[in-house]
Amino acid sequence: MPWFLAAAALTCAGIALVASATADPANGILFGAAAKAQVLWWAVSVAVSLVAARIPFAWWKELAVPGYIASLLVILAMGVLAGSSLVPPIKGQCNWIVLGPLRVQPVEFIKLATLMATALLISSPGFEARRLGHVCLGLVVAALPAAMLAREDLGSALTFPPMAFGMLMAAGMRGRDFTLLMVGGLAVITLGISRLPQEGAKAYQYRRIQAWLHPEAYALTEGYQTARSVSAIGSGQYVGKGWSQGDQNRLGLIPEKHTDLISAVAGEEFGLIGMFVLCAGYVTFAWLGLGLAGTARDPCGRLIIVGFVCLLGGQAAINLSVATGLLPVTGITLPFLSYGGSSLLATWLGLGIARSAGRATQLV
Repeated sequence: MPWFLAAAALTCAGIALVASATADPANGILFGAAAKAQVLWWAVSVAVSLVAARIPFAWWKELAVPGYIASLLVILAMGVLAGSSLVPPIKGQCNWIVLGPLRVQPVEFIKLATLMATALLISSPGFEARRLGHVCLGLVVAALPAAMLAREDLGSALTFPPMAFGMLMAAGMRGRDFTLLMVGGLAVITLGISRLPQEGAKAYQYRRIQAWLHPEAYALTEGYQTARSVSAIGSGQYVGKGWSQGDQNRLGLIPEKHTDLISAVAGEEFGLIGMFVLCAGYVTFAWLGLGLAGTARDPCGRLIIVGFVCLLGGQAAINLSVATGLLPVTGITLPFLSYGGSSLLATWLGLGIARSAGRATQLV
């Protein structure tokens, strides 16, 4: 229950920030359509989470492999249909499935399917986390959907490594293997960055790296989001300007302010203290989640809880790092806080699955 309460507190904070980011005081709108939609999605998400928590964990384990395979097929199908009316380009990327008025972001659910399949593999009787070959196999299972997603959604792809490494460390991976893989991963990332196209439709990824390295030169182009975010957070000083009183928020100077950069709204309106409370909320959520993992008797369930905590923790860390200029712009939302029905539903569904894992009273 405390874990659910921590998640609920973060979600409530998110609704308040979404309301502030989308408010229109001049027309008397303080709780607009986006905030109302977020409340509705939260109500649906909580209901789904409670049902998921009551489903026997053995059923979730049986769904792990079919869910993983279905996720890979969805990614392939979206690649084939990219640019069509079903998977149209939105902000230059084909990451959404559009069904009339409903937009679904499948990657949020693909993360959960990958989490469950990877946990099932790592917890299988023949898997030994102290053997590098087995560790690499576990990473391949987690990395395959991430690699397939990276072309259109690099930000979401970056959330898979914290999840996979967190589960492997919990399963007993050796420190030297972790170091070796991290060095190898950094080498691959460096090579990938060096080969990014500098011209054409995909050149925006290269320019984002350059904007991170040389923010002044790109302050009005690819570095605009980071520049405005850092400015908004800094203007909040210690205690902020108050809810819905942020000048840059109200003037619309913060791009993506109710989604990717909602933390900039929090920094401007609640200051350094508010940002500290926000970070403390995520730390508390992670601490309670890991505490639940420590009581789980089923090895697969334990790894799912750890992986889920690392998935959300990693995503939050990346988002906050982007908002403060510590990482290049990746286009990734802040769990629980950012506006988005798919993200909120998938997050609370994962919470329910993790709670089901924690409730398992015997090895299944």
